[in-house]
Amino acid sequence: MTRLIEEAEELRREIVTDLGMEVKGITKVYLAPSRKMFQEIQPGGKIQAWSPAVAYPRLNLIVMLSPRAIKRGHMDLRTIFKHEFTHLALGRAFMGSEGVPHWLHEGLAMYESREWDFRRVSTITRAVLTDSLIPLSEITQRFPREEHRAELAYCQSFYLISFLLSEYGLGRFHGFIGQYSRGKPLDKVLIDVYGMRVGELESHWHRHLKVRFSWIPIITSTTALWFLLALIFLLAYGKKRRAKRLIFEQWDSAELDT
Repeated sequence: MTRLIEEAEELRREIVTDLGMEVKGITKVYLAPSRKMFQEIQPGGKIQAWSPAVAYPRLNLIVMLSPRAIKRGHMDLRTIFKHEFTHLALGRAFMGSEGVPHWLHEGLAMYESREWDFRRVSTITRAVLTDSLIPLSEITQRFPREEHRAELAYCQSFYLISFLLSEYGLGRFHGFIGQYSRGKPLDKVLIDVYGMRVGELESHWHRHLKVRFSWIPIITSTTALWFLLALIFLLAYGKKRRAKRLIFEQWDSAELDT
């Protein structure tokens, strides 16, 4: 907790810099020492038992569960704080306007907290190769309840935010958040900032995903693995032969010199 207190302002600054807008007021962070206390202090009532933290944008409040209350697994307070503060910042930015799309809320929170692993790479790769990506229209209001579909929704949301930032830059993303949070319709904002409607953006993004992930099965297949091992063996063998030849040449030279 001491480390989080020391780094909280820096972590907060990273997020508001990416958003392009400040979060007004003082954000309060409560750390509950037990699950029982965690549930009792929730201003919005009882929440899901598995949740380690909750953000309340209107109250400018984050309630987190202490890592000491976690009996199994590991809990990184910095990661959780960045995830929840991103939700809080977006919620406050969009307060009074239309709701934030679920893919934007979760995608940006995952992007800011760097929540990624190979399991999620596998999830998005499989969806790209089987042409089973979930349409954005289906993950705007809510995510699917089925576990594997929900996991895919999180993956897609992360990669859409990553795509917008890497392909078009932080400046345009600031413009997107700024205009959208002031109540402009999504299509109008996308045309003004990125020059395309939702459907066009989705198609462009899907093409980007196919280029990015279609090669992964090639390099991870058994055939490719054996090919790489054989290549490594041949390179090592060639290097060993060159080393021996050099030694023999040195011996020959030494014999000529004597």
